[in-house]
Amino acid sequence: MATKKQQRRKYQRAQGRGRLYEGYEPQPGSDDAPKRKPERSLPRGARVPARPTWMRSLKRGALFAGGLFLVTQVVPLGGTKNTLAASAVQAVSFFVFLVPFGYLMDAFMYNRWLKRQQG
Repeated sequence: MATKKQQRRKYQRAQGRGRLYEGYEPQPGSDDAPKRKPERSLPRGARVPARPTWMRSLKRGALFAGGLFLVTQVVPLGGTKNTLAASAVQAVSFFVFLVPFGYLMDAFMYNRWLKRQQG
């Protein structure tokens, strides 16, 4: 024989999976009465993406390139510490790659969001 707690959990699982027959209503004061959470107005992750801009991509690229420069100066890669020139070349090449790539990713996300809104 299942305990009350086990019966309640079984009922909640069945209710969540839609297995209860139509017209079934538990007694208002019983333990089987479902306790529902208030519904959210927006689903999870329903954030409106910002329009892609080159300035945002430049800022993001500069932030990450600066972080890469600092990391390559602090962490010895390959057993030896990088020179300032080597770290700067790595950071600049990362910046040159990241700015257009970041803009394209922002544009892709924004266009995908627009298509979902229209269709």
